[in-house]
Amino acid sequence: MSDAETAKVVATRIAAYLAAVHPDAPNPDDLAWLIVHELNQAGLLASSRPRPDADEKAPGAQQVLALPDRDDGARVIVCAGEFDQRTLRAVQEAGTAAITDPDIRRIVLDVSRVTFADSSMLNEMFRLRRSSPLVLVGPLPNSLARVLELTQARALFPVTDSIEAALAWGG
Repeated sequence: MSDAETAKVVATRIAAYLAAVHPDAPNPDDLAWLIVHELNQAGLLASSRPRPDADEKAPGAQQVLALPDRDDGARVIVCAGEFDQRTLRAVQEAGTAAITDPDIRRIVLDVSRVTFADSSMLNEMFRLRRSSPLVLVGPLPNSLARVLELTQARALFPVTDSIEAALAWGG
């Protein structure tokens, strides 16, 4: 198991424990994401991603985390940072893993921490949507909302305000 995978498992367990001890605390998925994000920001996780080209964005500008699967057939992918054609690889890899997993029947894409997304992200959302139902967790970043508005694709993507609501979505 890689450092990143171990961190995800540990973060998820810590978050679940904190949620059990403090029921009024933020939800466990958000806590797990924050723990892994902070470990990564502190440089404590080894990255499996190759070094970027000189004209790519700085490492760490994007974070993609596939949360541990639940028994409901949903895969939650949490994204943070700026995503364009050059920086979308981690989202594509997480999406491919979800698409090829026969146990996954729905994908939840949390874009609430995305600071920029262009048509490349929209193309990835369409790819995911073609394979299984896709629910977004918002609020949508302004750039992604604008792309959805310009392409008149907003109605194709249900948006909820939390991961729990997306998991409960029955659309």
